Amino acid sequence: MNKTIEQRTTIYDVAQEASVSIATVSRFLNNPRSVKLTTAARIALAVEKLDYIPQGNTGARASRSVGRVGVLTPFFPAPSFVARLNGMIAPLRENNYEVIIYTIETPDQLNEYLTSVPFARRIDGLILISVQLTADQRRILNAAGLNTVMIEYDDEDYSRVLADDYRGGQIAAELFIEKDYLPCAFFGDKSSDLPYSCHPSESRFSGFSETLDRRGAEIQSGHILESETIVEEAFRVFKAFLESGEPRPRGIFAMSDIQAIGILKAAREHGLKVPEDLAILGFDNIEAADWMELSTITQHLTDSGKVAAGLLLDQMSGRVETLQKINLQVSLIERATT
Repeated sequence: MNKTIEQRTTIYDVAQEASVSIATVSRFLNNPRSVKLTTAARIALAVEKLDYIPQGNTGARASRSVGRVGVLTPFFPAPSFVARLNGMIAPLRENNYEVIIYTIETPDQLNEYLTSVPFARRIDGLILISVQLTADQRRILNAAGLNTVMIEYDDEDYSRVLADDYRGGQIAAELFIEKDYLPCAFFGDKSSDLPYSCHPSESRFSGFSETLDRRGAEIQSGHILESETIVEEAFRVFKAFLESGEPRPRGIFAMSDIQAIGILKAAREHGLKVPEDLAILGFDNIEAADWMELSTITQHLTDSGKVAAGLLLDQMSGRVETLQKINLQVSLIERATT
């Protein structure tokens, strides 16, 4: 409900509600990182409860004719992010929402976004891609009153769209066993220790290795490799492996198509025939995988973005109030590399 000038909440009201000084509230509004995370959570909760709008905040939701949806991700340049974003754009645009992208490079940056009153007031809904929240961050986000949907992370506090990474690993192992591409290797993600990101590489490896173990075809320790999810880095790591004299695997499953493309380049440079000498399987089915004739496990990236946008639109319109969990099936796409 709109307040009159006499009824409008002041910074003094926020300070009293949060049991902090006016100076602390002021510091929070100007720079959320200048106060402790627990204090920031109390202030953010008070701001939302009292419907306080800082003077001069022209980004307030109610004053805009076009809605805004924020998208937070650590992987802005990744083709998988672009594919998901493409799935979101059409349904959001049809409903008069524009998209604002926020990239995350550090835990502090994620905290700054979530504790910033201008951030919360600037957008009407939020989609988190491959983001893992702490308990404090959940409290802050909930206090902001933002409708939120997650992609790729299974957080019971929010509606989410997921792919079965473990099953993807199983499918890869089943393919290699069926075609006798043994012994085989796994190429994982070196960035899996980011504290604010989910870790699909681990689930994909578990499905792959456990299925191989059950069939008596376990992965040798020297056949577990990793790199950053960058073509050039995967190329460098696999090239060094081929030149090391280590026994070469018959097949290799990469946790992403990006890495699989780097592996393919290194294999060809080394004079290997694919798949006759080395079978290569990726994960994601990005657009480049088709161009490279790369076999892959698809997790329907574009569909995941479209479904997430639909869930958020339902929340923002009030059509759906209960949390929803959507599991998209993964499947094998065989091309020339297997």
